[in-house]
Amino acid sequence: MIDVLNEWMLESTTNFNIIAGITMLVYAGSILSLFIISKKFGKPDERTNGIYLKIIVCMFVTQLIMNSIFISWVDRDIDYFRQFFILFQGIVFLVGAVYSFILYRKDFK
Repeated sequence: MIDVLNEWMLESTTNFNIIAGITMLVYAGSILSLFIISKKFGKPDERTNGIYLKIIVCMFVTQLIMNSIFISWVDRDIDYFRQFFILFQGIVFLVGAVYSFILYRKDFK
């Protein structure tokens, strides 16, 4: 799948810009939603520190999984390996944002 996506990005600069734009939207949207939800948790105390730790552990496990996928699926002769790496980092932040939203709904609703 990554080879197909790499070939598609090599076809034109428009295709590359589409992937770069989607990646930055995922990345920026996830970081923004993490920031907003962390502000909704309230001031740091023992309860919120536990919630933040759960979110960080979830993101760390996702980071390990994404790095192993990146190492095993991406060839060394691929042209846009940095874009795939940044896309995988965006997915890590997206998982953190979704998990923080789930914790917020469970704890505060």
